[in-house]
Amino acid sequence: MKKSAIVLAAGSLLAGSAFAQTSVTLYGIADVSLRYENHADASGHGKTYMTDGAITQSRWGLKGAEDLGNGLKAIFQLENGYSIDTGKMNGASTGQLFNRQAYVGLAGNFGAVKLGRQNSEAFAFFGDYDPLTVGNYFQNSWMYGTLARLRNNNVINYSGKFGGLDVGASYGFGETPGSFTKASGDPTSNGSSVPYWGVHAAYEYGPFGFGGVFQESRDQVGNKQQFWGIGGKYNIAAFKLFLGYQGGKDRTGAGDINLNQSINSPAAATIIAGAANNPRKDSIAYAGTTWQATPALAVTGAFYYDWAQNVNGTTASGKRYTGALIAEYSLSKRTQVYGAADYNHVSGQSITELPSSNNQFGVAAGIRHIF
Repeated sequence: MKKSAIVLAAGSLLAGSAFAQTSVTLYGIADVSLRYENHADASGHGKTYMTDGAITQSRWGLKGAEDLGNGLKAIFQLENGYSIDTGKMNGASTGQLFNRQAYVGLAGNFGAVKLGRQNSEAFAFFGDYDPLTVGNYFQNSWMYGTLARLRNNNVINYSGKFGGLDVGASYGFGETPGSFTKASGDPTSNGSSVPYWGVHAAYEYGPFGFGGVFQESRDQVGNKQQFWGIGGKYNIAAFKLFLGYQGGKDRTGAGDINLNQSINSPAAATIIAGAANNPRKDSIAYAGTTWQATPALAVTGAFYYDWAQNVNGTTASGKRYTGALIAEYSLSKRTQVYGAADYNHVSGQSITELPSSNNQFGVAAGIRHIF
């Protein structure tokens, strides 16, 4: 009886799919670059290597929608990031098939409600209000990958666009029994057992756009990592100008652990032990522009300045600034070639954030195909 019921149910679904107004799209990006950087190890050697794209991560995915009538749609998206140089999934946990996004939901005139693994509110906001649209090299996007979670598991999200207003709110369910009773775990991971919440709002009026974001996550013992920011943009002729601020307060130690590249970096356990009482505090100002020089050529420049307090779980402070320049040339609507350069400089306690020197310079050339 049970087997027959399942067969009949599957048959009715297949029959119904022939009449429903549905769409499923296979999409993706293939992006790879050759990169050189100096001071790449503890001895100060340079390194030339093949790696991911300067701005976009290679990915493939499926997304679809079914018209349910009365303006209501069922939606889903499954997306996996990968690296072309190795063919491996990018940053995936064991057994994770879709490491970027995996959700299903409903959308209508009210907006959209989605459930599953999703981008954070910080990623959603700064994807529009950062000149690099959240860069992809660690050297040009360290502030996002370390100070703010980019994606979270077990999230229910609401998003809506109403004229020039764009809003979003997310809540990620913690799945560890009890109230932060698990005494071990990796505070740097986007694990399934840590709670998260965030909100963002932005408004565009003519050539202007402005908005802000706040989000908070916790490690498995309840320590908070908070991130907030505001940003503005302005379109004038062939230029788009960006200006903004990002702030953070981290009691988990995750930010310092991810930032540290020096052989002289303190141990992770030492950082975590100090972070609860001496939470890292970041104040980042940024500015940038994109210039559509010709229909085929676009040039982007960005500058970030960070003043960090209580670095590495201590009471010491440090500073870091980053400059990035990228030129992209479109060979077609789907294929671009590009050149990129970036420079990082650190001082004070932030010296542990670079491998062997207080500065690092990198250049790259790459190709991107969108399908």
